[in-house]
Amino acid sequence: MGFFDSLKKIINTAETVSKQLNSSSQAAPPASAPKNTKPAPSAAPAQKTPQNILDSGSIPAKESVLIEKEYADKNYTFRLSGDFIEFDSHCELDPSYQYEPYSNEDFTEYSNIYPDISIGPYDDVYNAVASGNPVGKGYVKLDNKYFAFKTRLDYFGKNLYCYGFRDGTAREREAFGLTCNKDIEGTPLEKKLIAALDEAASTYTET
Repeated sequence: MGFFDSLKKIINTAETVSKQLNSSSQAAPPASAPKNTKPAPSAAPAQKTPQNILDSGSIPAKESVLIEKEYADKNYTFRLSGDFIEFDSHCELDPSYQYEPYSNEDFTEYSNIYPDISIGPYDDVYNAVASGNPVGKGYVKLDNKYFAFKTRLDYFGKNLYCYGFRDGTAREREAFGLTCNKDIEGTPLEKKLIAALDEAASTYTET
């Protein structure tokens, strides 16, 4: 093999390698930061109410019972449907009662798929009582000794139907509220639960 043949072979080999490198760089884009495979942040998925609980909207409510509690050196009472069972919320929502129409227990464990009625702080209620400004959907100003208004608010992806306690009451600027999943809207159960909250609020007294 002559000198020129050897030189030609080297040039051809270099061209082949160059073409392979160019082809490889076009097929694979430059290295970059790894893509985030986690889904974008979004609201928590809506909770679903068990079908047997939804169906209970057509069942008459159990007889209401008298609830007696003490707070800030004041005694207060109200009547609540026997469909609700007390539970420990482990937070400032106290007292708390969970809707379990098929149970006859005196106490239960909390589950976030069931409706509940409780008393406790909620910023929107506090601010609305303090300012007198309407808040939520279906806001109704009340001429009541204990409650300034009733309304419906969003509560961590759920509905909160509530009454706002007036200043000077035992639970001033707190909410007396019913919390339930949004899939209850427009059902007979929604009416049944709101009726239970309305009864509790209308029978509320302090001594």
